[in-house]
Amino acid sequence: MVRRPAPSGRLWLGWVWRDLRSQWVAVVAIGFVLAIGAGVYSGLGSTATWLRTSYDHSFDELSIHDIRFELSPGTFTDQGQLREAVESASQGVALSVAERLVVDSQVDTVGATSDGGTLVVARLVGMDLTGSVGVDDLWLRDGSAAAGAVVEAKFADAAGIDATGTLLAAGGASIEYSGTGLIPEDFYYEGPPGSLLSLGELAPVYVELGALQRIVDRPGQVNDVVVHVGAGEAASPGDVTALADRIASALDEEGLSYTRTVGDDEYAVRILYDDIESDQKVFTMVSALILGAAALAAFNLINRIVESQRREIGIGMALGVDRRRLAVRPMAVGAEVALVGVVGGVGVGYAIGSAMRGVFDSFLPLPVYLTPFQAGVYLRAAVLAVVLPLLAAAIPVRRALAVEPIQAIRMGHLAARQSRLGDWTAKLRLPGSTFAVMPVRNLVRAPRRTVLTALGVGAAVTTLVAVFGLLDSFNRTIDQVGDELTGGQAERVVVQLDTFHRVDDPVVTAIEDATSVDVAEPGLRFPAMVSVPGDDGEPLALLVDLIDPVDGTWTPTIIAGDARDGDDANGGLILADKAARDLGVGVGDTVALGHPVAGPDGFGLETSQVEVTAIHANPVRTFAYMPLTEARRFGLDGLTNVVNAYPADGSTWSDVQRELFGQPGVASIQGMSRLGESFDEYLQQFIGVLFIAAGAVLVLALLIAFNSSRITVDERRREHATMQAFGLPASTVLAGVVKESILIGVLATVIGTAAGFGFLRWMVDNLVETTVPELLMTATLSVSTMVTAAVVGVLAMAVAPLFLARRLVKMNIPDTLRVME
Repeated sequence: MVRRPAPSGRLWLGWVWRDLRSQWVAVVAIGFVLAIGAGVYSGLGSTATWLRTSYDHSFDELSIHDIRFELSPGTFTDQGQLREAVESASQGVALSVAERLVVDSQVDTVGATSDGGTLVVARLVGMDLTGSVGVDDLWLRDGSAAAGAVVEAKFADAAGIDATGTLLAAGGASIEYSGTGLIPEDFYYEGPPGSLLSLGELAPVYVELGALQRIVDRPGQVNDVVVHVGAGEAASPGDVTALADRIASALDEEGLSYTRTVGDDEYAVRILYDDIESDQKVFTMVSALILGAAALAAFNLINRIVESQRREIGIGMALGVDRRRLAVRPMAVGAEVALVGVVGGVGVGYAIGSAMRGVFDSFLPLPVYLTPFQAGVYLRAAVLAVVLPLLAAAIPVRRALAVEPIQAIRMGHLAARQSRLGDWTAKLRLPGSTFAVMPVRNLVRAPRRTVLTALGVGAAVTTLVAVFGLLDSFNRTIDQVGDELTGGQAERVVVQLDTFHRVDDPVVTAIEDATSVDVAEPGLRFPAMVSVPGDDGEPLALLVDLIDPVDGTWTPTIIAGDARDGDDANGGLILADKAARDLGVGVGDTVALGHPVAGPDGFGLETSQVEVTAIHANPVRTFAYMPLTEARRFGLDGLTNVVNAYPADGSTWSDVQRELFGQPGVASIQGMSRLGESFDEYLQQFIGVLFIAAGAVLVLALLIAFNSSRITVDERRREHATMQAFGLPASTVLAGVVKESILIGVLATVIGTAAGFGFLRWMVDNLVETTVPELLMTATLSVSTMVTAAVVGVLAMAVAPLFLARRLVKMNIPDTLRVME
């Protein structure tokens, strides 16, 4: 017997190239499924590094202060005195020093926008606008500082004001500004007293020092000094603290009272860096979910492609070809998919980085944003993108090589493995003609393939439901916050006073007598800390309002307990549901409330044992309430620092705001409906990143649906040719394919929706809890999300075969049927 020579490497390469040409659409499409998973994982997984790097460079770019001394409210000193105190304490250390004048005010944006303008609390900062001081320099995003004033960029975006214009300050002074920008301490800042948010609720305005001194009638005076230590190299924390102590001693000798901030205690620095890791947990989970869905789908699709070459492997074994050589061609399919996935993932990763940069810049403009490609993060995803396709190809190859050649060569009904499910359903009589029930018979005839296909599509639906459900959960929480803040009184206005006043003080009576006000109810508001007595856990920060919880015009929604008011009431604390859960307390339990107490010498801090008498429904745990009769507990009986005002007929909260604008003693005026909108805008900053992930999931799901249908048509091409050979029109054959795809889509949608909701609940309970700990969020799926899941899982699977109609119509029936059993 003459042994034929083994095929040469060139011949194998030719076969591999032929396979690639015939299957390039599938290879590229499945490769992009992996590319989306790897790219999204790289992009979202790099968020923490991008933000940390951007913050570092931005703070360094503007030389954020190492030390800040703010004189006590109402205290001012001559310009130069603070600088002299700093320089006298320097002991030769290189310093950059800037004195400033920081004044709280209000501004009207009517001269800065075309929509009528808004009234907002302002913080006017008198400073050097040249950007060359070397400490807390001004970054100009738009325009210039030529007019002598610049508006903070985030407020400008939130308020929709122009890059140049005029602001009207309290007292009637006009401030002409010619640009937008910010200083490093305003990368993140708190809102006005009594507010929860800063976005659009506080207007930092940077004005030339001399100009602001004239506007507020404080000629030659300052009340703030910032210091940047070192030249070129950052000073050690110990050196900075020692210098701050020496400056404090110098100010003490001058008889000045102050508060100081040193190093990373600066609010913006602390908040921004602390939020990075908590946000990254959610983004990492979402990206891992997308990568997992892509990997599972790619595994199934490659498995099916390679399994379709089973007959050719059997023929090769029958001809005596070495089995290791026979594995080359099908394994090459996995390698080609891996190559497309790895290379395409780099492009997707860069695209995600670009989109993320846009999201970041939209809610937090910074001088420097860096989104460098993170090779380490991508490498982890790339390893999966390489290993998985090879493994997906190896499994069916090994299965084909492990059987006798005659078994591998079998096709059609002879190759189909009988299953108990198929045997059981064969005895059932299904309604309809043979062709009508054929899609169902096809599915139960090969249950493993059916389940794997449904799992591949279901993985995409799972990810879609989880990501879109997270958006739904955020939006539902936002709506709940708005509903609770208004409580049927959408026009309710909260007027925050500058300090505590008697309830019959002219400041209060002026609000009550305003023509735009129908009802004005004085109340009290102050910050507090709450904890469980004897518990070493971290106390929770509260904003406590003293109100009439029974007969007041607005009252919180009580979901447990009794919010009574009067001498016979317990006079306890009404906690938010979230706060009660975090503390592990309920109605009737006692908590330790740390609160201010007014005394003859000013305010002090005390801790009182207070009973929890009720739980309210606002999802924000910060809000807490007590009966107004409890004012005497805090030494505030007969005083007020906040007024709940309700507009008269024909007036709106905006009318109240305008009438009270600039009135002495009024610190801020907030419409509750506007505050609800602010919560929406605030959370949009976070969920903007999720929209990017949602878009990637939609593309991923459609790609998986298309590939599944294409592979199904390829696997059934001989069956389809047989039906057409017997005179069945191509349209009928195509209808059968569509019905089969719909059934798989329904199964995938059910599996994916159930699994997606499970993932959603896990993310809400475990990840969102640490990312946004102030909110009580419930896993929620909206109707639109359910419809989208059905569209992707069912409609996409139904439509995908239609793109393959041309292949059925143009099929060469004799060539397809040429292989004989």
